[in-house]
Amino acid sequence: MTTPIRVFQVATGNVGTEMIKRISTRDDLELVGVHCYSPEKVGRDVGELAGIGPIGVTATGSVDDILAAKPDVLTFHGVFPDEDLYVTVLEAGVDVVTTAD
Repeated sequence: MTTPIRVFQVATGNVGTEMIKRISTRDDLELVGVHCYSPEKVGRDVGELAGIGPIGVTATGSVDDILAAKPDVLTFHGVFPDEDLYVTVLEAGVDVVTTAD
């Protein structure tokens, strides 16, 4: 078996929630974290935020937590691009996939 791709998801809106659901069911992907911009979501289990029940991944609001998780890729599905975030993770060697403009 190959090592799963480590994914850090950003945002928990419509697309982000769907990504959490899909990533959590894939053997070839490992959800290593979720970054939220809403303070009331930080610290909660992201499975509960996505409506699928606890999955053992806690939402964060810190870019340092993203880098500490050592993801292979960051998936960004917020409405507005976060160019500062993109630059920070790209400079750390993390690939970025986004649906934002």
